[in-house]
Amino acid sequence: MCRSVHHDVPSTVTLVLLALVSGLSFLYYGFKVLFKPASIEEFERFGVAGQRKFVGVMEVLGGAGVMLGLIVAPLGALAATGLALLMFLGLIVRIRVHDAVRLMVPAALLGVANTILVVLFLV
Repeated sequence: MCRSVHHDVPSTVTLVLLALVSGLSFLYYGFKVLFKPASIEEFERFGVAGQRKFVGVMEVLGGAGVMLGLIVAPLGALAATGLALLMFLGLIVRIRVHDAVRLMVPAALLGVANTILVVLFLV
């Protein structure tokens, strides 16, 4: 791992756990967005059907980038930044279509987790 000598054990453990949870989550969600027929309907409901493939690819690449960030920290910071932005934009879309708060929780949590990851990758 490319870590600074100033990284303590708890922040390193947090970094690794968050990177794995985020990375694996986005790999799962990205492939789901790309290949599950229900995702087509979901993106149509959001009014952004034309963005579905782009979002799916960005989620897969971002998930891989966050996990690779454990080896190359700047890549992890860049990937986490993109994923946090994607999740906050997703929240705006969900608010716009008046989704229930419970449907917004995963995007909110992943957005916050990736914002924390950006900081941890850069310290």
